[in-house]
Amino acid sequence: MNHLNLLTPGPVPMPPEVYQALQRPMTHHRTPEFMAVINHCRQQLKKVFNTQEPVIVLTSTGSGAMESAVVNILSTHDEVLVVVSGKFGERWCDMCNVYGVKKVHELQVPWGKSVSAQEIDNYLQKHPQITAVLTQHCETSTGALHPVKEIAQILKKYPKILFFVDAITAIGAEELKMDEWGVDVICAGSQKAFMMPTGLSFIALSAKAWQASKNSDFPKYYFDLKAELKAQEKNQT
Repeated sequence: MNHLNLLTPGPVPMPPEVYQALQRPMTHHRTPEFMAVINHCRQQLKKVFNTQEPVIVLTSTGSGAMESAVVNILSTHDEVLVVVSGKFGERWCDMCNVYGVKKVHELQVPWGKSVSAQEIDNYLQKHPQITAVLTQHCETSTGALHPVKEIAQILKKYPKILFFVDAITAIGAEELKMDEWGVDVICAGSQKAFMMPTGLSFIALSAKAWQASKNSDFPKYYFDLKAELKAQEKNQT
């Protein structure tokens, strides 16, 4: 096999053992063997997310996890604040607008720069109607790292606000403690620090986010997280 260095944020080069695993015969997804694998993976993913909440595996890229977060948790009456410091901050905005979130507030940050928790606090003080803050942990298009821990600490002043983090580039490479810090939604993808092929995404919701999902009025089918969780708790997809 020719060696190729992928000098990109993702997909990243995969370890030899991953290539070897891909050469194994296909396992049917309704067999006990597969059920054992998915159960093991779901338990191990909790350790990566640093959470006791279930981590759901989706057959999509990381953007699918982001979209599932929007359609399962937000509603047409919500106003959200999005940190926009690159292409994927813009993607949060696009998704919210496509589905019809009442208003998308954009906190513009120069590309290549990081937002400060104080900037978010200042904005929220002026706009008390905001119900969710959406950001990247690492903005893939620039490499800028946002202070998720500090933002989560600030948001403790606003207990009704949900905190969404696209951690697709960061998780597994940067410290991220979902439960301890108080992050409500984390999205991840297989092709970054997980060092696997593109095609899987992962999402975890806090108890507060699951509660909010009961009031979501957006249509969903493929990305219905309640239905997906019900299946995966039986170690099925």
